[in-house]
Amino acid sequence: MPNYARFDDLDDFAEFYEEEIVPALRDADVNPERETPSYAWLKENYSGFVERLRRDHDLSPGEFYDSVGLPPNPEESTSWGLDHDPTVRGLEDYLEELERDRGRAATTVGPRRSRLRTYVTTYRDVNETSDLLSPLLDETAKPDEIARVRDTFRVLDGELGTLASKKKYVSAVKNWYTFLEEMGRALYNPAASILNRFGWDEDPLYDHPALSRDDVESLLTVADADERFLLLALAGWGLRPVEACELHVDQLVLDPEEGDVPYIEFAAGERKNARRTRNTVELLVGVDAVRERVAAFADAEDWNGYLLPGQSGGMSTETARRWFRSLGERADVSVAGGPPLPKMGRRTWYRLYRRQRPDIEAGTAAVAASQGSRDPSVSERNYLDERSRRQARADAMRDLVRAEFADIFERYL
Repeated sequence: MPNYARFDDLDDFAEFYEEEIVPALRDADVNPERETPSYAWLKENYSGFVERLRRDHDLSPGEFYDSVGLPPNPEESTSWGLDHDPTVRGLEDYLEELERDRGRAATTVGPRRSRLRTYVTTYRDVNETSDLLSPLLDETAKPDEIARVRDTFRVLDGELGTLASKKKYVSAVKNWYTFLEEMGRALYNPAASILNRFGWDEDPLYDHPALSRDDVESLLTVADADERFLLLALAGWGLRPVEACELHVDQLVLDPEEGDVPYIEFAAGERKNARRTRNTVELLVGVDAVRERVAAFADAEDWNGYLLPGQSGGMSTETARRWFRSLGERADVSVAGGPPLPKMGRRTWYRLYRRQRPDIEAGTAAVAASQGSRDPSVSERNYLDERSRRQARADAMRDLVRAEFADIFERYL
């Protein structure tokens, strides 16, 4: 069972909803793009989810859906609770840019909307005004406006709980003010120094356990061919559980152009936090195992093209959790006092990625400098195509991933 106690804030609930509940809704013939589950269904299947929402956030499922913007295509827009139209337009324009121009997924935009609504309504209550824009166009008002923002976060400080949650709220607010500056609607960012002012600039401690290298090897030792492939997709490639379960042969590019690396391709908008352009994941280990698996399935007349077939498509994430629970029991592996979970495999890979992130950013910065840009993210977005970004990631990650996983996967796949 999921350990909801480890969820920091509504972001974690939203991510769980996307990765675990959405596939289950599809299995139950509910369209998650238009509908949310009934209370009875959610309580029956995810009672811990319902109880934790109530206990930690004082939210019903319906209030949670409203807070994070579910379903992704609601019939009516969410109210901001403000009576100043220019401020509301500034908020909506920012979220529209995130979704339309930057290609952020609904499960990213929804929590961002929720945090901003909490901030602006708190600002309204603390400062007795819904107008957050006018002071931003007057340099002489800057000291007072910084104080108003500080007073707002003083209230939020007592309500947000963890340091990780506070940093996420500050990030959402600072990014909105930055958007207003870039659009000529503000002369300064009144939240620029909030982290320092409140001492929130230290690194938060996340309790998100991952599989160790020894855990992965122990699980592989007792796994069958299908379970080993699932472990490869999660820990070896860093796929999210739902992505691994729904991986289709049409997404595989095993023989790319010369100089490129084999990869998985996702259509625009399929991956959380991916831009609207097509998004890829490099296959740095286990390529031969993928070829062999495809060849074995290809001989079956009823194969549906999924690498982990289910009854009506790909395997469900609930099945993946059962597999991991069984693997943990057979291999005598537990993580943080509980059975291993599929998402712990992705975390294993992601921790390697974070170790190499400085090298990836250094390569991007070099491209930015050659283009005369001071912002590597702008350079990456404007000057590097997906193949170049893929190659940069692969170059930085290859040795580390292979050192961690190549030998054990090669022994068992």
